[in-house]
Amino acid sequence: MAEKRQQIAGDQDITLMQDPVTGHLLTQDSGLHTNPEKWLHDNHWEADEVTIAVAGAPGEQNLGAVVPAGETRRIRVLHVRHAGSNNTVLTLLIAGGAVKRSWDIAPQSTRVINSEDGWEFQPGELPAVQTSDVTGGSTYVGPEGVEV
Repeated sequence: MAEKRQQIAGDQDITLMQDPVTGHLLTQDSGLHTNPEKWLHDNHWEADEVTIAVAGAPGEQNLGAVVPAGETRRIRVLHVRHAGSNNTVLTLLIAGGAVKRSWDIAPQSTRVINSEDGWEFQPGELPAVQTSDVTGGSTYVGPEGVEV
């Protein structure tokens, strides 16, 4: 007599499908983005790396373009390389406006700063970064996140 397999139900009491040979759960995207990795891939946003404060003067640089109407941008990762010989304060902000967050960056260092939920920018806002001190070198920042 063949062994009867038990049905597995998901968190909404929906029967999940399994591969009959391996027993692994079968996943697919129904268009409702039930697969979080596919959602992140479909809505990925990034901008080119910017150089802040060339020639030793602190400065501010925009990260990409203004957030389009009907969209929200969440910057989830900042790749930072600080080539200066002094500490600097790196600030993420709305260009010409409110500060979202700031970090102290050690001299001659590289950091990856991330936030699971990301720092939110609304339509019409322009994300930017600024540094407080770049004595002896520049600061480079590359952003990435999602835009929906």
